[in-house]
Amino acid sequence: MNENFTFDKPWILTGMIIIIPLILSNYLSPLIKRIHGKLPPPLKIKFFASRFFFYLFLAFLITAAAGPRWGIGQAKNEYRRAVDVVLAIDVSKSMLVYDGKVVNNGFSGNDTRGGGALADTTTEGVTRLKQGTLIVREAVAALPMRFGVAVSRNRGIVAIPLTWDDGAVLAFLETIDGSSLTGRGTNLESLLEAGAGAFQTSSPSNRVILLVSDGEALTGSIKNALSRCSRNDIIVTSILTGTDEGGPVSGGPVSSSEDIISRRDAATMRMAAGLTGGIFIDANREDAADVLINYLRSLAVETESPVSNEIKKERWFVFLLLAIMAYGVSKMCLLNIGSRK
Repeated sequence: MNENFTFDKPWILTGMIIIIPLILSNYLSPLIKRIHGKLPPPLKIKFFASRFFFYLFLAFLITAAAGPRWGIGQAKNEYRRAVDVVLAIDVSKSMLVYDGKVVNNGFSGNDTRGGGALADTTTEGVTRLKQGTLIVREAVAALPMRFGVAVSRNRGIVAIPLTWDDGAVLAFLETIDGSSLTGRGTNLESLLEAGAGAFQTSSPSNRVILLVSDGEALTGSIKNALSRCSRNDIIVTSILTGTDEGGPVSGGPVSSSEDIISRRDAATMRMAAGLTGGIFIDANREDAADVLINYLRSLAVETESPVSNEIKKERWFVFLLLAIMAYGVSKMCLLNIGSRK
């Protein structure tokens, strides 16, 4: 057992120097010398003992403030495990339907760092694409993880490989719009395949795909992609955008007689999460971003570790107790002084 002293704040111990001038004043001050010379021996002993314990009180108090440690404490059995996240974003034409709802909890759509001026307000009638990207942008801004981005219309592609550069990811998410990327046709199988291909097979990190979609799939078999993700220990967490009532696929908020009504497919998105051990998040929830952030944080913590890191126990309370006792004794030494029999 290692009994060596360590201190959390060793610089506080420099405060001990204030005791030195207090001690010297008892021997160098002419006034104190004259007072001591007139005192009878019993009183001299009491005053000496009182000052001695008062100096101990100061020493113990400063030591307690420095945070002393010794002895073996409980081992830290938790450690952080890396998490790699690929944002798989459906950019098909149906994602431009204006039936999304956004709850702004201090995150502005124009602020890539999450420091917008809006707070606890709800915006109706945004596109499903914007609804989903705002949620994942909050997660990217809040978490120190590697993120990548995959997008898909008819074929999935990796737009941004896994990177620690959250600024690049946030900038890309902010620039996604209907004119540059979206198109007809939805192939969630190809999107998930592209997202799974972005991971490094040699990495021991937890691997997560955040599938942002309304669930409508016109081509491909999402079950095949989910089976491959499950075999490769890739978790798919689905973020469902849009509403059950749906809206017109017209690229704008105004409908026409020729518009096709698009409705979200919650069953497909629930299945995507359930088959791979992920979670299902409805983007219409007011706390959707918080749920996502807390979930990803939970994946970064392993509760059991093969290696234990031993730490020394905190002992500041011992010196605090000694300081209180020393102060009490210093006061008791002066009791009965000046009383008459």
